[in-house]
Parts: sequence; structure tokens; C-alpha cells
Amino acid sequence: MTLLVTGVPGWLTDAFLRSLASEPMSGLDGVRCLVRESSSLDDLEPKHRWGIEAEILRGNLLDVVSLERAVARADMVVHAAAIMHVRRIEEYYAINTQGTRNLAWAAAKAGVKRFVYVSTNAAAGKSTAPERLVRESDPDKPLSHYGRSKWLGERWLFEAPGPMERIVLRPCMFYGAPVPKRHVEVYRRILRGRMPLVGGGDYARSLTYIDNLVQALRLSLSKKSAAGQVYNIADREPYTTRQVTEAMARALGVEARYVRLPEVAANVAYHMDSLLSTLGMYQQALHLVGEANWNVGVSIDKAHEQLGYAPRFAIDEGMQAAVKWCRDQGML
Repeated sequence: MTLLVTGVPGWLTDAFLRSLASEPMSGLDGVRCLVRESSSLDDLEPKHRWGIEAEILRGNLLDVVSLERAVARADMVVHAAAIMHVRRIEEYYAINTQGTRNLAWAAAKAGVKRFVYVSTNAAAGKSTAPERLVRESDPDKPLSHYGRSKWLGERWLFEAPGPMERIVLRPCMFYGAPVPKRHVEVYRRILRGRMPLVGGGDYARSLTYIDNLVQALRLSLSKKSAAGQVYNIADREPYTTRQVTEAMARALGVEARYVRLPEVAANVAYHMDSLLSTLGMYQQALHLVGEANWNVGVSIDKAHEQLGYAPRFAIDEGMQAAVKWCRDQGML
């Protein structure tokens, strides 16, 4: 079988492709990676970067011809390409929605057998209380343009014609190595004792350690019963905002100190973010503060029961590995 992976290179896709070198998947004969035209990744890099041979194809999600070339003679697709932070709101719907539609239709037309879409828990929205975990059977209520754009991508995937098997994974916020710059800045704020904390920090937060997500991705490619399903993917238990910050502080070897903000600050930020979005504008810091008092803990019971998903890593181990990687890279 031949596997096409989008979103290469990337946080998740790098980890996933390295896993194929350390634990080869049965029946997988070839790997093809769709990379942007501007990417510096060359044909000789896969063996050095991931430890596997891979075909590099250049294109993008809005170039249908490049997508048709990418899915030709492919048996499976892992669609991880997306945009999370934008300059203009319309970019979400161009890449995450229309781009997913383009790829899903091209894959279905080409006879791809299985399509795994890496979506987000933001497609479901939030919970009404910390103790009530979001489940896949709950009505979807995306509250951000990012979440809605990914949710619409899910809908287009399931509406693509033909017998192609479709699976949607909804991971929560990733953490782990290699650490992106925006997360390195969070570690630096903690080191400086300037980490914002809204309210008491008791809001439920599910996180997804990158190796746990790789496990779920591999299972979704191999489990026949997964076809047609949507799965929440996260660490075994949800945390709280305060627990997440304290785990990062422990990994850094410092005491967690906060810049405390009242809960109303998040409500004000959310309304300001919503107002900006009506003008087609996006401001990352405002957006993140606006979601800081949401309860976004998710249940992984369905993935555990149907996929056999059993996350092996929790927050302390994952944060320690992430901080070590940052220090090894000279980033902290």
C-alpha cells in the first residue's frame, strides 16, 4: 500500500513519519509527502530526517491539479495540513475547509481506500462544566472560526462520494517535542514568573501528548471498525489550567508564578475577538485569552473501546521531554 501524508514537514507528521521507521506498518510499501512549493525539504532529506524513504511532491490544498497528482495510486491518506493562527479569518475557510474538500474529493475520485483527517476538539466546542467531559455523541457547537473551519472540513469529508473509508481524529492542544516557537514563549513566560492565570485556573483542559496522537493515528489506519467514526484523542485524564502551568514549571525547575486576571477578562477578550472577526481580522493573544475560561475536557472512552487507544504518556513525562528538547536545542 501507498500512504500520502499532508502537512509535511510538521509537528505531528515528523513524529508520525519517524514512527514508521522505528515500527514499520504491515503492508505499507511506500510513503508520499505533499509539501508546499516554498518548503526547503528536498528529495534526499526524508531518510535523514525520518529514517524512511519517501517521495516528495510539491503542491497545496487549493491547487486541485497538484492534489490529483498526489493521490494518484495512493491507498491511504493522512490529512494533517491545516492553518491555526491567521492574519485574516478567511484563511481558515480557504485552507481548513475548502482545502480539505478539495483533497477529499480528489482522493475519493482516485479510489483511495481510507482517509484519516486530523481535525480538532475545537470542532466540538466546549463543555458546560469542568466535570462534564465532551463526548463525540454531543451536538457539535464550534465557537471559533478555527473550530468551525475544521468542523466544516469534517462535513465535506463525509459528503465526498464513493466508498472511501473516512475517519476523523479530534486531538486537543498538542505538546511535546519538537516544540514550536509559540510554546517556547510560554515556557519563557513561566521562567520569568509572568504566566497569565484567568480566574482560579480550575477550568478543564484536555491535552494531547504528541506520541499519544501518533499511536491513535496508526490505529486509525489499521482498524477496520474505525471507518465512518469521529474520535476524541487526548491524554488519559483531563487537567486544569493550573495543573498544566504547574507541570510546565516543574519541568523547568521553577515555582509557578502568575499574572492573575479576573474571569471577566476572558469574557471581555472573547467579545472583542468576536467583534474583530466580523471585520475579518484575527489577533492571537486576544483570541487565546478569550478562550481561557472555557472547559474543554474530552472523553477518550470511544477511542479506547473501538480503536484500542491507550495513551502511554501523561503531562509530567511529556513536559519534561519537551523542556529537555528545548534546552538541547538552545531555545531555553
